[in-house]
Amino acid sequence: MSNSFVIIIMRNEWRAMWHARIPAILLSLLILLLTVAGFASHHHWQHHAQRVAKANQQSNQDWQSQPNRHPHRVSHYGDFVAKPIHLLSVIEPGIIDQSGHLVYLEGHRLNSANFNPATEFTSLGRFPIITPAAVIQWFIPLLLIIAGYACITSERREGTLQYLIGNGTHPISIVVGKWLALFLPVMCVLLIFSTLFAFFVWQQPEGLLRLGLMVIGQCLYLASWCLIVLAVSWFSQQQHSALLALLLLWVCVCVIFPKGLANLAQITYPTHPRTEAEYHAEEKLKTIGDSHNPNDTHFAEFKANILKRYGVSSTDDLLVNYNGLLMQEGERLTTAVYREQQALHQTQLLKQNTWIRRWLWLSPALALHYLQMAVSGSDVAHHNAFIEQSEQRRFGLISYLNQLHTEQVHHHDDKNQRLDADFWKNAPRPTVLLATLQVSTPSLIAAIAVLLLWLLIPLMLLLRTLKRT
Repeated sequence: MSNSFVIIIMRNEWRAMWHARIPAILLSLLILLLTVAGFASHHHWQHHAQRVAKANQQSNQDWQSQPNRHPHRVSHYGDFVAKPIHLLSVIEPGIIDQSGHLVYLEGHRLNSANFNPATEFTSLGRFPIITPAAVIQWFIPLLLIIAGYACITSERREGTLQYLIGNGTHPISIVVGKWLALFLPVMCVLLIFSTLFAFFVWQQPEGLLRLGLMVIGQCLYLASWCLIVLAVSWFSQQQHSALLALLLLWVCVCVIFPKGLANLAQITYPTHPRTEAEYHAEEKLKTIGDSHNPNDTHFAEFKANILKRYGVSSTDDLLVNYNGLLMQEGERLTTAVYREQQALHQTQLLKQNTWIRRWLWLSPALALHYLQMAVSGSDVAHHNAFIEQSEQRRFGLISYLNQLHTEQVHHHDDKNQRLDADFWKNAPRPTVLLATLQVSTPSLIAAIAVLLLWLLIPLMLLLRTLKRT
């Protein structure tokens, strides 16, 4: 294979595309679409980021401005925590709009994320926002199909393919030249777009690493589509048959398989509504114990153990506030039950993702979607990590307040006593950070493996055929 022949064939293909006008127009539309999608998605992300920042600021201000209060009152006053978002979610917002971005932290309850923007849109706002990730995942393959479906069949029909081979041009040189003619323009657009983004994300957590993985995945995806287009065009005898085969493949790979696998995963491993999970938690708590019922078996035994441990005969003789100890025990029980329900929900989501990854090889578009969500911090793994951090913050905060209730509030004047506001200002409220990329390692490995598979299969088929030519 001669490099000079490859370059000549690539240039001739570009010249033919330029004279045909259609590929050039499509490339211009691609640049325009990526630009519009980038600005629209950035505006949406900026609006979301401003709401998150405002919620954090308001939550901190409200918490710090609390007056002198009873600790148990403060635990029911609660706190808010907002989900951290990565700038790469401008490219792929993932499940951010559906999963919610605020969690209300309070005693005796484990709340899920609320205020998801997808439910707050008007009827016109419910149309999906075109994102750069969607353009790369869906529209660029269509552009490659339209630009390249006839690149080999037309040569065969006009007799130039046999002429080139007969004059000593190796078939591999022809394929490589045409592959470069298809791949290089879209890769250049992609790299320019990614380079511009690198100036904004390099200060974000793992910014360049995440962006680099995204670009690698996108390059593998588009390179595989270029090979698929060439392979179908090589094996097809007619242009219309090549176009129909490629369009059918695009519909299956980009539309039917991703939607179908998601629906089948939900049917196979269904998740229960939040209200149902809360109902099961409340029912289980009734069987474990009720701290407000003086005749409850569990808490009667708990009281007896406390009196025995401190060597007194009455709660009035305790050196600490028994009501605070009671709140600690109640929080321990409710936390265990609600965490169990949360674990069941997350287990179902994990099973769904595991099941989809098992069939991910059917669709490189879905594999790219998984990779882009993972590196942008907008997948299920990052959301679960946010929920877990929020719960750790909630439990630490409520434990601190219950400890104040136990040690700082006197039992004989429990209901009327107030603690100084400085106690709330010193309460443990650690910042909830975006999880590291490590939480999405299984999705990343599966996605890259599938993208490599879809790159190798058409490449091996072409090489095997071309060597026989």
